[in-house]
Amino acid sequence: MKQTLFIIALIISTNVLSQTQGSFFDLADYSNVDISATSNGTYKSINVKISNFTNENIKVDFPEGGIFVNKSNLEQNLLVLFYDYLVIEPNKSSYILIGTACANPKKKIPSKGRTNWSYSYDKKVGDLIRYYKNNRSFIEMVTGPEFHETQAQRHNFLQMCVWVYYNADKEQILTFSTKYIFGNNKEQAKEFIDLFYPMAVTFINVYKEL
Repeated sequence: MKQTLFIIALIISTNVLSQTQGSFFDLADYSNVDISATSNGTYKSINVKISNFTNENIKVDFPEGGIFVNKSNLEQNLLVLFYDYLVIEPNKSSYILIGTACANPKKKIPSKGRTNWSYSYDKKVGDLIRYYKNNRSFIEMVTGPEFHETQAQRHNFLQMCVWVYYNADKEQILTFSTKYIFGNNKEQAKEFIDLFYPMAVTFINVYKEL
C-alpha cells in the first residue's frame, strides 16, 4: 500500500515538475506558445486563445495589472482586474474570458473582433488591485459594504480606482460612462461618478499611506 502511494505521489510530482508556467504578457519569449486576443466590443472583458505546441502542459497566468495594449491609437487599452489562469495540454489550444477595465476613458472601447494587440504589465496598479482583494473587509469598512457585495459592484469600484490611479479627467470619465456604461443616460453616469469617484480616491489615499 505504501509503495503504491509513493508511486502515485511520484507521478503527480513529475507531472507538476514538467509543467511550464508563465504570464500572458511574457509569452513572446516562448517560441512554441501562441497567444491571440479578440475584443468582444466591450471594455469589461476580452477573449483570449492560447495554443501550446510543446509536449508538456503550459500554465498561463493573467495577473491583475496585466495590460492588453491596443495598437489602434483611437481605442483604449484593457487592464486585467480579476486574476485568472489557463492550463493548456500539449499540442492543444484553450480559450478564456478575462475580466478587464478601461485604462483610458478618453479613447473609445475596442472594436468588436479586433485582434491587433500586444501585451504588457503595470505592477503598481496590479499591487493596488491585489491589496483591495486581500483587504476587502477593511475597504468595505471605510467605504461601505453595500458597494462591494456583487461582482458588478466590485467591477465598478475597481474600474473607478483604475481611472483615479491614472489621473483620468473627470469630464472624460463622465463622457465615457454616459456612452458606454449607462446607454447615453448622463444623469445615471453622474450618480455613478458622485458615488464611486470619492470612494476610489479615499481607497487610493489610504493605500498610498501604508
